[in-house]
Amino acid sequence: MKPIGIVACVLAAFLAQPLQAQDKSVRMYKCVDNDGKVYYSDKLNPDCAKRTEMNRHGVIVEKKETPKTGQPAKMNAPTKTSLEMERRDKALLASYMTEDEIDAARDRSLAIPMQGMKSVEGKLEKTNLQLSELKKQADALASQKKELPARLLEEVNSSQKEMASLEADLAQRKAQSDSIRLKYEAEKKRFRELKGSEQANQ
Repeated sequence: MKPIGIVACVLAAFLAQPLQAQDKSVRMYKCVDNDGKVYYSDKLNPDCAKRTEMNRHGVIVEKKETPKTGQPAKMNAPTKTSLEMERRDKALLASYMTEDEIDAARDRSLAIPMQGMKSVEGKLEKTNLQLSELKKQADALASQKKELPARLLEEVNSSQKEMASLEADLAQRKAQSDSIRLKYEAEKKRFRELKGSEQANQ
């Protein structure tokens, strides 16, 4: 008898068994070896290159993946981000009792940058006046068609460079101050949310 005929007979004999004998736990295994030959058996052959499990009706059984031993199913474990947020919330509530305390902390943090801004603004104003005076001298000499002294040109150039440096410094200090304000504004907003949540849970 040809191999295909044998396979068909085996499968047919299995399916033809009385229902009493075909317990729900009975399984038929389809095995394909390394040479591509197909075998059917009620026992699982470990040498199968490819195997398929079927139920008593000849329908392929879909296997459900189960967690490996020592690897329990993953739960909704807290992420690093959520843990960090929880830590910050606890620190925020531990640091302040009221929103006024947050405003006071903001003002303390702004004290040094604001003082620095005032200092730079004073220097900037002074340098601007010096530069304006030098330009007046240059304009007066130019109107008289006189050659501008090298010293005057050097002073004008130096004042212009000083102005550019002070303006950049002032812009940096303003950005720092704005960043501080935004930081404390965000903390106050979060503080308000946490306090509101606490009151709602009480």
